Amino acid sequence: MIWKGQDRKTFFILGAGATRGAFSHALLNRKRIRAPLNSDFFKVVETFVRAQENHGAFRARYERIRRVFRDEFPTRGRWPIGMEEAFSLLYVSKDFPEIYRAAQGRQRQAGSRKEIEDFLRLTFAILTVIESKAATDTLYDRLVLNVGPEDCMVTLNYDTMLDSALVRSGWNPARGYDIGGASGKIEWRMRKPADVVRLRNVRLLKLHGSLNWYVRASYEELSAVFQKKPSKIVISRLPRTNETQGFIRQIVPPIFGKFFGHSHWQHLWDTAHKELVSAQLLVVIGCSLVDTDFHLNGMIGHAIAVRKRHRRKLEGVIVVNGTTVRRKWLRLLKGSFLKTESFRRFAGFADAYLN
Repeated sequence: MIWKGQDRKTFFILGAGATRGAFSHALLNRKRIRAPLNSDFFKVVETFVRAQENHGAFRARYERIRRVFRDEFPTRGRWPIGMEEAFSLLYVSKDFPEIYRAAQGRQRQAGSRKEIEDFLRLTFAILTVIESKAATDTLYDRLVLNVGPEDCMVTLNYDTMLDSALVRSGWNPARGYDIGGASGKIEWRMRKPADVVRLRNVRLLKLHGSLNWYVRASYEELSAVFQKKPSKIVISRLPRTNETQGFIRQIVPPIFGKFFGHSHWQHLWDTAHKELVSAQLLVVIGCSLVDTDFHLNGMIGHAIAVRKRHRRKLEGVIVVNGTTVRRKWLRLLKGSFLKTESFRRFAGFADAYLN
């Protein structure tokens, strides 16, 4: 990325706020659907469900989840609750059906619960809608036009809006995802653009998985997401809406205690660590640095410690977020950079740095 008039090897960290800021909203049956954040996930779900005219299945999935939090996990007036808290409660409770049980109806078996699938399918549907309905000229497209040949982009998002912007500009996901054997896993369901030299070495490391990565498993075998590498990766003009028989999408669910049991994940996280250690510039967009994301906090903290040990300060740090989150990032990075800039919104950063 060009910074202060010079090309600098840049390490980007992009969170849910980046997708939220990359476009205004998508229209679905005259309802505005925005990219969800952890804090307002269920508000977005409620809007999405209201926008469905002839699809009662989505409403049924949401009502089943809502019933669980009324009957099994009293929220004491707190509703909606955050995405990560909600999924963590569902995930933990699946193993204790005698404790967490419905007041009526057939009791479930330990190890699974339908609401986990409901939660994930609603998430996939919303992410598919926002990419399908949003304009293609997003701030992600502007960002891609300004990415340098050695830049590394790390995202914690499941959506493929950034991926699609990269592909449209000539980025090859078989190389850029940095997944072993990816060339044999890619299924092109669109015309493959010609490779662009500038993007040939640009990495997009999706540390929590992706909407278009698939593993052989079912929703009852959710642990496969952590224990396998993708069996196939679908590249299409618009994200696939239907599920694939015998596969589930490889996204790391938003739970407090994540665990990565396959070398596929270890390689991605290790590469991210190395790229941060060697970067000249750090740009953080819309990543709230949640306290419970121990892997991200640990990886960044260790990379910064390595840089300090070798007295290799970042030339600059740019943080795009609200004041509280910006201060949190600067505390974590204290003593590791020469200059810093802050922007409240993605659009402000784009106006300052993106052509």
